[in-house]
Amino acid sequence: MKRVFGTQAIAAAVTIVTGAAAALAIFGVFGAHGALPKTGPLNVRAGLENPPGAVVRGDGLFTGRGVRRQLGAAVSGAMIGPLSPVAVRSSDGRRVAYNTWQQLRTVDNDQSFSQQAIADGTALGTPSLRVHDDTGKDFLLARGAYSAAWRHDGAIAFVKGNDPDFRAGRSYTGQAVVRSDIHGRDAAWTSEPAHYVVYAWAGDRLLFYRVGLGEKLELLVADGPGRIRPLAEGSAIAISPDATRVAVLSQDGTSVRVLDIATGSELAWLDVTTATPSVAWLAYSGSWVGDHIVAPASSGLAVFHVGSSALELEQVLSLDHSQFPVGVQQPRFVDAAGNEIAAAADIPPAKSSGGVSFLLLCDRIARTCERGEPAPAREWLRLVDDTALAEGGH
Repeated sequence: MKRVFGTQAIAAAVTIVTGAAAALAIFGVFGAHGALPKTGPLNVRAGLENPPGAVVRGDGLFTGRGVRRQLGAAVSGAMIGPLSPVAVRSSDGRRVAYNTWQQLRTVDNDQSFSQQAIADGTALGTPSLRVHDDTGKDFLLARGAYSAAWRHDGAIAFVKGNDPDFRAGRSYTGQAVVRSDIHGRDAAWTSEPAHYVVYAWAGDRLLFYRVGLGEKLELLVADGPGRIRPLAEGSAIAISPDATRVAVLSQDGTSVRVLDIATGSELAWLDVTTATPSVAWLAYSGSWVGDHIVAPASSGLAVFHVGSSALELEQVLSLDHSQFPVGVQQPRFVDAAGNEIAAAADIPPAKSSGGVSFLLLCDRIARTCERGEPAPAREWLRLVDDTALAEGGH
């Protein structure tokens, strides 16, 4: 659950090309129709051949049943970690925007910058956003940019850096900008430069983070250009399908609030450490379908039931920490009923081997998962986020 965005940490993430390593996707598939979900361990076995949606890996976009399409550059989430998707599909389904990283200087994670003769201000790398369309065309959207989100009308939001290069000892500051279309001009929605990360659209409102000292996260809402207001301290778990509410995690990861995005008012609150069942902590970037929310948890996955004014921790699914020592990240429901869950899970590098990532497919009624073949962490295996396909859905 540690958030890593500092200069040394990002450089290390780029060196291994993991940060949080690359991704595993857990695909929960409800088995018995109408059965009550039960808390318990997930039994993971090999055998997953095809993911439930498109994935990116290295410089490839894999669609349908593993058909590979060539990307213009390798994907990388070095600037965003799990705060924002690495690759996002447009609302018309024709394009995928993805994050990339051009390394300008090799960095050894086991040594300080001074030990490597890296002075403050040295350019270490450059983040960029690219777009791949369904005709196979691949082009640069913006250099010195990251964390894209598509609006339902085809507009795209992202962060554009004041300096395109990421530099040692410096905070990467920029503005949250919006283009009415991919070939349009950047319109700044923020007025003050800061370390921002775009999260998602909620209808016509843009949700994004301001990252402060100690990597403290503040969730902001832009109702339009220059109309910025704070929504909550902490991080977003998911936006409701009707784009009116957001589930927000406290800074310490122990409580969840459901907020009305238009007014900021609190609709529900839950301390997950005292809930039944309970978890020690949650992490951000989950999914919301119907009246269910899924989030990463200390044990593996947590599934919530959301009422009009109440929030219930319905199910806790645990993973074997000897197999998955850092759990999962970015779980996604991949069916309209909220029965199938997709997530990212990474295996950190060990002395004898580099980090790897998997795709998993899990049934949260039977509590079983199928695991795909491992991919090197440096290839940033990730599911493409398709939530913009449903207007306002996330």
